[in-house]
Amino acid sequence: MYGENGAGKTNLLEAISLLSPGRGLRRSKLDAVTRRDGETIAPAWGVTATLNIPDDQFKLAIGQIPEAPGRRVVRIDGKTVSGTALSDYVTMFWLTPEQDRLFRGPASDRRKFLDRFTLMHAPSHGSHVLAYEKLRAERNRLLSEGITDTSWYEALEADMAKHGAQIAAARSQTLNALVDEIEARPEGAFPKAIVGLKGEAEEQIQSGLPIETVENNLGALWADTRQLDMRAGRTLQGVHRSDLKVTHAAKNMPAHDCSTGEQKALLIGLMLAQARAQADKRPFLLLDEVAAHLDEGRRAALIEELIDLGTQVFMTGTDENLFEAFEGRADVFEVRDGAVSNG
Repeated sequence: MYGENGAGKTNLLEAISLLSPGRGLRRSKLDAVTRRDGETIAPAWGVTATLNIPDDQFKLAIGQIPEAPGRRVVRIDGKTVSGTALSDYVTMFWLTPEQDRLFRGPASDRRKFLDRFTLMHAPSHGSHVLAYEKLRAERNRLLSEGITDTSWYEALEADMAKHGAQIAAARSQTLNALVDEIEARPEGAFPKAIVGLKGEAEEQIQSGLPIETVENNLGALWADTRQLDMRAGRTLQGVHRSDLKVTHAAKNMPAHDCSTGEQKALLIGLMLAQARAQADKRPFLLLDEVAAHLDEGRRAALIEELIDLGTQVFMTGTDENLFEAFEGRADVFEVRDGAVSNG
C-alpha cells in the first residue's frame, strides 16, 4: 500500500493489528481509536475480518459496542470470547518507524518487543505478564505506604515468583528459537545478530536451573531486598527489569553503537528470524515504512526473503517504486484520503 504521508496507510495496518491479542501496533487505549486531536469522532469502533485457512474459514470481530463503550469485545464466528483466544487463530507481528529507536531506547521497549515475540511461542505469556504486573503494583503500594506486615508481602511475592518464573522461561524459549534460526542462515543482506537476555531469572533459566528453583530464588530475592525496596517505594529487581541485548555479530559491536542503517538491518533480521521460527503458524507481517529506509539492494533482498516465507505480508510506503522488486508478485494498492484503490 502506497500513498502520501497522512493518507491512512498506518491506520489500515493498525486495524489489522487489532485482530491479534493486545492493543495493536500503536498500543492505543480503547477510546483513543475513536478520537482525533482530542475530539471524539465516532461513538464506537470495530474491525471485522474473514480468516481463510486450509479447509476452514472463520469470522473475526473486535471493537466497542455503543451500549458498553468501556469494554473491548472480541467475537469469533459470532461468539464472544476472551482477547487471548485470538492467539489460537492469528499469529501476527509488525515493524513500525517508532521501533527504529529500539536499540537506543529504554529497556522497557525491548522487553515489549521480546514479549510480543514470546506471545507467539507461549500464548499464556500475556496472562502471566498481566498477573505479574498487577501483583507488582500491589506490592509497590504496600512499599510506598510503609506497610510492614510480613504475611502480606509473602503472599504477594509467592504469586509474583510463580508468574515471574514462567515469564523468564517463556522469554528464554523465544530467545533459543531466535538463536537457532539466526545460526541456521548464511550471512546475507541483513547482518547476523548475537542475542541474549540480561536478567537474573532469565539467566538462571538459560543456565539450566529448573523453573521451580528459579521461582524459589525470585521469592527469596524479594524477601531479602524488601527493606531496600521500601526505601525506594518500589520493586527494584525482577523480570520487569530484564533487557534484550543485541550485538552485530560480524563487527562484535553492541546494536546501540551501530549506525542507524545497521540498526534497521539488525531489526529486520530479528523479524525475519522470528517469522521463520513461526513458519508453521503462517504469521501475518505488518511492515510500516520499512522499505524506505533501505538501499535498493537491501530492499530487493527483503522482498525475496518475504516471498520465500510464503506467508501474508502487508507493507506500506510513500512511493510505489519502493516495491518494484516484487515484479508482479504482490497486490499493489494506492491509499489516498483514507480510501483504497488498485494501484
